[in-house]
Amino acid sequence: MLGAAAFFAYLAGMTSTLGALIAGTNSQARLVFNAGREGLLPAWIGKVHAERKTPMNAIMLFIGISLVIILGWAISNLVGGKAMDPVNFFAESSTMGTILVLLVYLFANLALPFYYRKYRPSEFRSVRHGVLPILGAVAIIVPLYYLAKPGQPAPYSWYPYIALVILVVAVLYSISLVRKDPGLADRVGSIVADE
Repeated sequence: MLGAAAFFAYLAGMTSTLGALIAGTNSQARLVFNAGREGLLPAWIGKVHAERKTPMNAIMLFIGISLVIILGWAISNLVGGKAMDPVNFFAESSTMGTILVLLVYLFANLALPFYYRKYRPSEFRSVRHGVLPILGAVAIIVPLYYLAKPGQPAPYSWYPYIALVILVVAVLYSISLVRKDPGLADRVGSIVADE
């Protein structure tokens, strides 16, 4: 009796994990696809399959990058003589990803008051568009500090520097895109908004 229940528990766990992986791949590939479609990434990424109308290039790019990350982690563990524990991979990759996500949320909170002051001054409300985003930014700084604090074991000690390099590269890339096409920043998001 218990063996059958364990089988169904494992089956439920496996299907929910696969469902989460498919949903995550879909959402991330859509973000990559939209970035290609709007000119933030090369245009070929924003193309859809001629017959099925699916964002195949974005899906393949996302899966390719994911495989490079997984293989890079596996090779570094093999070379370093460490065990290839999937729980360890999840902890390491999610920590690196969380630092980047927190930086996006932090800058979005800090940018909101400026956005409303510049583009929607009549809608600006001091508490909603000034105080709350600042409180949100302060709340984000706490987990960001603990993820990036000095003295952590490797590879966690490298992640703040990797995140900083990614941030600098992203800023330089965005500056170069806006220099090539000054109207790009005003158009980003307009395709999604118009659909």
